Amino acid sequence: MVTNTTYAPDGTGYDLSGPAQAPVVVLAHGVGLDRHMWDLQVEALTPTHRVLRYDMWGHGASPVRPGAVSIYDFSSQLRVLLEHLAFDRVALVGFSMGGVMAQRFVADYPDTVTRLVLMSTVYRRDEEELRGVRKRLQMTIEQGVAATADAAIERWFPVDYGAAHPEVLDAIRRRLLSNDPQGYADAYRVFVNADDDIGDALRSVTCPALVITGADDVGSTPVIAQRMAADLADAQIVILEGLRHMAPVEDPARVNAVLLEFLVER
Repeated sequence: MVTNTTYAPDGTGYDLSGPAQAPVVVLAHGVGLDRHMWDLQVEALTPTHRVLRYDMWGHGASPVRPGAVSIYDFSSQLRVLLEHLAFDRVALVGFSMGGVMAQRFVADYPDTVTRLVLMSTVYRRDEEELRGVRKRLQMTIEQGVAATADAAIERWFPVDYGAAHPEVLDAIRRRLLSNDPQGYADAYRVFVNADDDIGDALRSVTCPALVITGADDVGSTPVIAQRMAADLADAQIVILEGLRHMAPVEDPARVNAVLLEFLVER
């Protein structure tokens, strides 16, 4: 999908699709990716929603944010973008790092979020759940993105999907390797350390929420998904059998059906 990039005054790159008067849904991507990871969702969502996709700091068309970066900087980035667009109320879908940002955002700006989707993301990780991601962060800092890119793709997709769709894996590998090293390391560090800044924030969330992950996701596990759902006041949980981390890419039809069932108010 080819779209034109629009830039907010602070440099954030974004695009809008769908009817101008429709309810707004925001799609937030994961570390090392960009808004185009959602290409296969936009066509499904635009008949009913105004779809806002944007690139988080240091990804895609958005610049690296200078200085120390925290999860609050990513949450504030979205808030400033919504103010620029005069969007007061939105549904928010966050994938992986985008899901971590969404947790901070809904805690900081609860009146802004009408519906919350936390997809393939993490929450209140224990030491065992953090061990691997901390190791990968250190490798990234010392050796760069290339040191972890192939291993990430192996975790994100099953072998049979990669064999059937090598062009998809190649595109994601190129996206990962094209990241600014500092911007990528900053975002990865935020992702690793986010639990300290989020804590049990989901316990204060009252809007309807949907938690989704792949049954075979080794990082954003069904156990973590259950943990999120347990802390949310009004939550549904969907475990997608046979899928790994990149569920929106691996099986867009199934993911889109789940999203529409939740996002379209009846």
